[in-house]
Amino acid sequence: MKEQAKTGISRRSFLTGAAATGALAAAAGLMGCAPQQAADGKTEAGNAGAAGAGEGGASSAAGSHTWDVKPDPIPESDIAGTTDVDVVVIGAGNAGVAAACSAVEEGLKVTVIEKTETVNGRGGGVGACNSRLNKELGFEIEPIAAQYRWNRTCGNRNSEALVTKWFKNSGPAMDWLLDKADQYGATYTLYAGYSRSAILPEEPDFHTFQAGSFAIPKEAGYFVPTALLYQSCLDQGVEFLFGHTAEQLVQDESGKVTGVVVKAADGTYQQFNASKGVVLATGDIAGDQEMREAYLEPLFVDMRSDYMPQGANTGDGHKMGMWAGGVMQDGPLPNALHPQGGSMFHGPFMFVNKEGKRYFNEANWVQAKSIQTMKQTDHVGFSIFDKNFPTDNKDSLNHGGGMFWDTMSRSVTQEFDPAEILATVEGEVEQGNTAWKADTLEELADLIGVDKENFLAEVENYNKMCEAGEDTQFEKEPVFLYPIKEPPFYATKVEAVILVCVGGLKVNTDLAVVKEDGTPIDGLFATGNTSGDLYAVDYPINMPGNSNGRCLTWGYLLGKTLAAR
Repeated sequence: MKEQAKTGISRRSFLTGAAATGALAAAAGLMGCAPQQAADGKTEAGNAGAAGAGEGGASSAAGSHTWDVKPDPIPESDIAGTTDVDVVVIGAGNAGVAAACSAVEEGLKVTVIEKTETVNGRGGGVGACNSRLNKELGFEIEPIAAQYRWNRTCGNRNSEALVTKWFKNSGPAMDWLLDKADQYGATYTLYAGYSRSAILPEEPDFHTFQAGSFAIPKEAGYFVPTALLYQSCLDQGVEFLFGHTAEQLVQDESGKVTGVVVKAADGTYQQFNASKGVVLATGDIAGDQEMREAYLEPLFVDMRSDYMPQGANTGDGHKMGMWAGGVMQDGPLPNALHPQGGSMFHGPFMFVNKEGKRYFNEANWVQAKSIQTMKQTDHVGFSIFDKNFPTDNKDSLNHGGGMFWDTMSRSVTQEFDPAEILATVEGEVEQGNTAWKADTLEELADLIGVDKENFLAEVENYNKMCEAGEDTQFEKEPVFLYPIKEPPFYATKVEAVILVCVGGLKVNTDLAVVKEDGTPIDGLFATGNTSGDLYAVDYPINMPGNSNGRCLTWGYLLGKTLAAR
């Protein structure tokens, strides 16, 4: 790891440090602030492409990072042809497909460039505030309080204007998606696994989808919301170019982004001119280790990422945006974390580390569970409970809850079934690598490999606190103190993963990429995890699924914004 990465870097320290490098100061392409001139006088900005550094990219010897100097322009003589469209969307994930669908519905001619061979829609559901489904099922959300909690989680370092825009528009965006589900025969509901805690409340905003009678196109993958939008795109004539890599943005003399040079799988180049704008929707940076070291908090630099396809999200759009003159939001960048690297169930029960010691208040949200576990030996923890855990867990949901505490598919219209969570854990016990079962606590300690003496003493002390109704270690609420006394005893493995790094390029409320002085780059927009400042410091899980909700909402709005240009 680079020494500089140990404290994380903001865009200001990044630029200051780069400016001190003579070679960079002499180069006219630092972060896209001074675009290089092509032979014909046009200016161009490069894209990371599939390799993350571009065809003619400058090496790291020229600066602190391989992206500090943008690639040389691809010669016009190498470009086989030119195509004129209204909008080019770079990236066919949740964000890019939503933007393309909205744009085509506004009457625009749209081409989507995707370097992999599939649509990369991923997730478990989509967060949105007060859709028509919320209202139909009687689960309306109080948005003002939810916004306060969101901004406080982000250390109030995010853009409140963007947060308010999300809250005001995510409901209509979701209604747009629900209409498509009705059109194609998919089904949907609200997920019941949100916290009812008065201290750490979450909202019933997580919309989940099943295919129903909708035939998902084979290239669209499993995620129904994005597959619905993709099908709608196809039906309305959006062109998808899979196996194509956006290599370089094209800018005119004023710095306006006018198009993109694309490389096909056979190595030929094509230029797409976009009269309305280019949308960067290339996902996050988690697949690029160098960008992790530059932009993430040290604790997360080498953390496992569960985003699929593995390694595909290499910050291509972030690099393109910087080469065009944009800047990254202040760092370290925030991450959406989940403790899903081990078992899919933990509940509010006692957690111990490899030393057999309890290490935090377990009745907490998934970010806290993930971060606190990452700080333990080997980044692992274990949730410990006894035979009564199914009914104990059902009782606990009256006071708390959340992902990996509830079952992963329960609708708000369904009651929690203790038998279902028992079956989940017993199934993992049979597999033998994420859950264990024993007749004695001594045997359980041996199975999970923790310090036995510490573990037995910790369980004994925990049981005493349960009996007394007071957690003197971490002040966990008494309603969550369930003793560990009746065999069989269970342990489930807790390991954290990065779902996605949710920080990106600074954008204004029109989602235009902005420069250091806050002015927009004409013709260049960013969405999804390529865009920044909706979050900072941490991910606000009080609105579960809001990262996918950003993809949907920003895409829904971008079509209207682009059409109005």
